[in-house]
Amino acid sequence: MPKHKPKRGSPLIDMTAMTDVAFLLLTFFMLTAKMKPQENLVIDTPSSISETKLPESGTLSILIGKDGRIFLDMTGQHTRMDLINSMNEQYQMGLTEQEKILFTNVGSFGVPRSQLKKYLNTIPTERTKFPAPGIPVDTADVNKSELANWIHNARLAQFRMKQEGKVKEEYVMVVKADKDTPYPAVQKVINTLVDINVNKFNLITGLEADPNKLEAVNKQEGGK
Repeated sequence: MPKHKPKRGSPLIDMTAMTDVAFLLLTFFMLTAKMKPQENLVIDTPSSISETKLPESGTLSILIGKDGRIFLDMTGQHTRMDLINSMNEQYQMGLTEQEKILFTNVGSFGVPRSQLKKYLNTIPTERTKFPAPGIPVDTADVNKSELANWIHNARLAQFRMKQEGKVKEEYVMVVKADKDTPYPAVQKVINTLVDINVNKFNLITGLEADPNKLEAVNKQEGGK
């Protein structure tokens, strides 16, 4: 008597649930991702063989363009909000709460205090076209130097945030100048830092090959 073999079909796997999860994750990352603000000042740094890396957070950066214009950038939304509240109250800048929030996300800026309100209300895609003359520096009287005022108040804001436990470290000072920046423009910044008792800061450079390491590698390869 012949045996009856049951018909076998290929198993079906319902991928609907997995597809739903994938799209949910994609939507979540799209909605929560924060775009990095567009750089308002393009800087081509000089190169060196230093391999020291700066922290990704907790930096207060002074940017100096090839035309000598000075911009500022600082990390930390809590610190930026505390800073702009302090500056707005101290110098009567007339900023609204919405404009203060804009400041926390604006990235680098290089305008006098009197122009900051107008700058913040400029459409983000148009900010690179804003006529930014740079942050004013007065090396004759540090009390009249807007650059010194911003740096001093930013460091105080970061210190307060550290006391409140909102940040871990005080600011690491960073000076980033273009390789074609005139030396007097860099000297102005250094003099300003010294005047407000900031004697430790980092000069940003691009990494180039260490000639001593290259020579050692060439000798090693030549000896094989």
